[in-house]
Amino acid sequence: MGTLSGTTQLNSPFGDQRQQGFHWLTFAPFVEEEFLHTYARETAGRARLLVGLALATVLVLIGASLAQPGGLGFMVAFEVLLVVPTLLGTVYVSMLPGRHRLYFFLLASSLLVLGLMINSVVTRASLHGMSFYFSSTVAWIFIVWVTCGLPFRHAAVATLLISGTYVWGLFNWNIDSTERFFAIAALGFANLIGAVCCYQLEHALRRSFLESKVLSELAERDGLTGLYNRRSYDQHLHRLWRQSRREHKQLTLMLIDIDNFKAYNDLYGHQAGDDALKRVAAVISQAANRPLDFVARFGGEEFALVLYGPDTEYGRELPETLRVAVVDLKIPHQRSATGPYLTVSIGVANVMPDTDRSLEGAIQMADEALYQAKEEGRNRTVVRDSPNASVQTGRFRGEQQRSA
Repeated sequence: MGTLSGTTQLNSPFGDQRQQGFHWLTFAPFVEEEFLHTYARETAGRARLLVGLALATVLVLIGASLAQPGGLGFMVAFEVLLVVPTLLGTVYVSMLPGRHRLYFFLLASSLLVLGLMINSVVTRASLHGMSFYFSSTVAWIFIVWVTCGLPFRHAAVATLLISGTYVWGLFNWNIDSTERFFAIAALGFANLIGAVCCYQLEHALRRSFLESKVLSELAERDGLTGLYNRRSYDQHLHRLWRQSRREHKQLTLMLIDIDNFKAYNDLYGHQAGDDALKRVAAVISQAANRPLDFVARFGGEEFALVLYGPDTEYGRELPETLRVAVVDLKIPHQRSATGPYLTVSIGVANVMPDTDRSLEGAIQMADEALYQAKEEGRNRTVVRDSPNASVQTGRFRGEQQRSA
């Protein structure tokens, strides 16, 4: 990696996604997970109400069927063994945070099995000359597309299967050809309108999601350097830690402290100190050049850099490159004990998510490495790898993370 320099980059996966745009209702993996989590949280309430009403209706139908002689038939078995467990599972998972993918799968499955039940009733009614029941299938198609908050792809699969099984029934039961033609045309028209509405709605929601995230991130920035502030650092780091566990990717945590900065401020004044902070921040921010990497200012002269998923060698080489890049700025510092220019000390923790190390322990590893760099003379880097490193002193930064 070459010398790092330039202006501060406000690196953000949401800002990058907004700038790049999106096609086929798909974001980059990290942004997609955040959107689906938000979308599930915002739509689960009305879906839970609909599924709960459907569950109550199915239980009443089961009870009515069992009360009749010979009521234990195929449909009752289908309802008891498949429909009821699927609906119950959907209601339960909809209340679990972080299970949005399973929730959407179960919701689509619930709407599918309910649609199959409706198809059965409508087909039997058509065989007895009551073709007007077909409007129930059309109405259900619209409900699946636009009412329950299903993502477009889930809704498309569910409606395709519901429509396909109904068309199969039309041919299997030799429904009148004129009625078949009308039903197929109506289903195609209903699905076309529903798909367009669902697509446009989700596209608008995704665009609004990105806009709100970008605006929110602007409030999470440090006013002087443009980097993330401490509060947003905590939020992003917790989110990345969870994702690293899911994807088994390494996290590299760097804590960077400007050496003898109080003496610099005392000698050159606070305006010069602010200018120095911005120049150092610009150098550090150049290292966060991937969507999930980010830099934060802790406050004062301290910075944190988090890299998502680098290999071990990258996590070892970059800190030294950063240290040299700050020296190469050649910011004069006559009262520095490390040389004629402004320097930094860097503590690094390379952590794999499949270890027993907690997030607080990982932060403490980096904190210990930073203090070791200071105690050994400053203007140096100390790197610790998990699970080889052990925390020994219990310094304050891990405690701060726990209380944040």
